[in-house]
Amino acid sequence: MNTLLLAITALALVVLVALLLRPVQEERDAQPEEDERISPLLRGINYLLSDEPDRALQEMVQVARLRSEAADVYMALGEMFRSRGEIGRAVRIHQNLLARPDLPQSLHLQAHVALAIDFQTGGLLDRALVQYQKALDIESDHAVALEASLRIREQSSEWLLAEDLLSRLERVRDESYGLHRAYLFAEVARQHFEQGDMDAAAIDAARALELDAACAPARMVEIDLSLNKQDLDAAEAGVKALWQQAREHFPLVIPALLQHDLFYKEHITALLRELWLDSHDAELILAWIEALAEFRSVSEAQSLCDELAFAPHSLRESLRLHAVLGAGDDVHTGFARQWRKTAKNYGCEQCGVEVVEVRWQCPQCHSWGTLHPKVEEKL
Repeated sequence: MNTLLLAITALALVVLVALLLRPVQEERDAQPEEDERISPLLRGINYLLSDEPDRALQEMVQVARLRSEAADVYMALGEMFRSRGEIGRAVRIHQNLLARPDLPQSLHLQAHVALAIDFQTGGLLDRALVQYQKALDIESDHAVALEASLRIREQSSEWLLAEDLLSRLERVRDESYGLHRAYLFAEVARQHFEQGDMDAAAIDAARALELDAACAPARMVEIDLSLNKQDLDAAEAGVKALWQQAREHFPLVIPALLQHDLFYKEHITALLRELWLDSHDAELILAWIEALAEFRSVSEAQSLCDELAFAPHSLRESLRLHAVLGAGDDVHTGFARQWRKTAKNYGCEQCGVEVVEVRWQCPQCHSWGTLHPKVEEKL
């Protein structure tokens, strides 16, 4: 049984306990009604434990009919509708709850959060943010609302608003999220750079690197800023710093370097050769060969491979090299090129998800800086 069903089961159990522990001073003529309500609730819990959510939902609907004033029953019902993908019905239930003038403050908070989750699940992020903010107006340190709002701001590339939420979450949890903040500032720096605000980009890139010297996207913004100012010495220093601090992501900068012809000829060619001779890093040479083939010519890429006597030592390296330098009409080259388009190149150390293109934030577990280049290919 998944986590959501367990949560719903727990909520149903709470409702059951509430029914069983009603004050003894209630009138005796209400007792038969209580028994009628307890029976379908017990059956609903049993169906949940048996992983039969559809039948459990039927029983919970019956409980709601018998106990129309019970907000906790409707909360459980809303969770079940959402788990079935019936977002509209879940929204209506939570909206009707919030419309009740006698709804307790604690359930008011829960209903706002539940409604926000409904909207978020349905992709209505703006409406979800409104409900999370209403929950935060009631309880300013509500960690679930803060974290969910943070995820939405990140998803919408609203990096400064995300950084503000991260600061609030730090205070609530009494934890430091310096690495996370470094990546947010790096994203802000990249936004400023693309908008032409070089001074702001420089400030935010520096803030990111102060928090984490190994923050590759911030270092890459720093290199772009130096190249934009034609400060080739500073750009070379940034390239060397990227190699020293974040070597696994160094290949990402090579295509950009090749597009600055003077810088590439006078600074980068010799530097890349030196780095290769010192490290024999296969990712470095393969990225260099691939960039040459894309931005210059396949013959220049072949010449570099021959000059440096590069030979692949793994299936993945062999496929990458063949995709670039293989004969165009060869069936193996065709396979290698098709593989290269769809190969999963990065894997998350936290959740294990694999993606094709580099991402600084994992799309599945939302961790920052946890996606690393793959060096082996499974058969």
